[in-house]
Amino acid sequence: MAITTLKKHISDTFKNYRWLLHVLFWVLMLSYVTYSYAISGYFQSKKFPAPLPVIIFTIRHVILFLVSYSFLFLVVPLFKQPKRYRAWLLFLAIFLFFFLLQIWIFKLLMYMAPAINGNPDYTFMRILNRNFGNFFVPLTVFIAFYYFIDIYDQQKGIRNLEQFKRQKIALESSFLKSQVNPHFLFNTLNNIYALSLKKSEQTQVIIEKLESLLHYMLYECKSDFVPLENEFTFANSYIALEKLRHKEDQITVTVNIKGGSKDKQIAPLLLINFLENAFKHGTKTSFGQSWINMDIETKDDTVHFKLQNSKPFNQHGQAITEYKGGIGLKNVQRRLEILYPKRHQLTINNAKDKFEIDLIINL
Repeated sequence: MAITTLKKHISDTFKNYRWLLHVLFWVLMLSYVTYSYAISGYFQSKKFPAPLPVIIFTIRHVILFLVSYSFLFLVVPLFKQPKRYRAWLLFLAIFLFFFLLQIWIFKLLMYMAPAINGNPDYTFMRILNRNFGNFFVPLTVFIAFYYFIDIYDQQKGIRNLEQFKRQKIALESSFLKSQVNPHFLFNTLNNIYALSLKKSEQTQVIIEKLESLLHYMLYECKSDFVPLENEFTFANSYIALEKLRHKEDQITVTVNIKGGSKDKQIAPLLLINFLENAFKHGTKTSFGQSWINMDIETKDDTVHFKLQNSKPFNQHGQAITEYKGGIGLKNVQRRLEILYPKRHQLTINNAKDKFEIDLIINL
């Protein structure tokens, strides 16, 4: 499992041409260091045999390269895990390795350049101090370079994730809105079918009103938001359509709209689900007169929508208490969560003799 994780970490480090950044870093760093050593006369020092400075320079930077990527692939992933003490232990092990390596380099110098024995500029501590800076400064720069790339990738990943979430929410919202059309059409066609069986004169009128409503739903509701007054007009038209198929002594509908809706926008087809629910369930198998009250008040950027409907009564005059909102209410609840997160308050009260919807939307 650890090997698999290591392979994945290495793969992620060099994916999407990121290896070019690593190559560029080492080329620039080695070019700078080589130039600095060259102008300081390090490679032409008469205190050492000709190949020794080049050998030590090469060994030092090969080890720096190996330690850098050992730190990157072994220590850094451990720091991202809960048990960070393992990362510190490994870091200390790398530090100890570096210290032992300096002893080896010092002994190599003493062996290949006996002339510097006793020279105060080439004691073990002097060499250790110089090598410490020459080793850990590039290592620190490399780690900072890696973290810069890593933070950039994390931010890019966060942006991509947020964009994906927005796209997912937009698709879900579009899907939920598309469900309203067949749901509404199914209920209305049922109404027309019922009237046609009775050979009612209202059938033609209902079909004409349905055509107007469908035009709004199919063409004017394509955008994410519509004028608030258009949505109110649509709600009133739907109520008028429903009243045509009910006798006056069968249902009483009261509509009260206050406040100005001009220049205000709202997500389309939010209210229709509540109205469908009220007419569908509030008048179902009722043996008494049903009623529906709709109150809408617009104030500043807030819309307060209240809808109450009576519950149907059975033949014994008792309210049918087993009352479920159905898929329409679940649909609109989810749409509100998506379109108005933390900007709406929906209260549903399933009382004994009536069903109440209280919705406040901050536009």
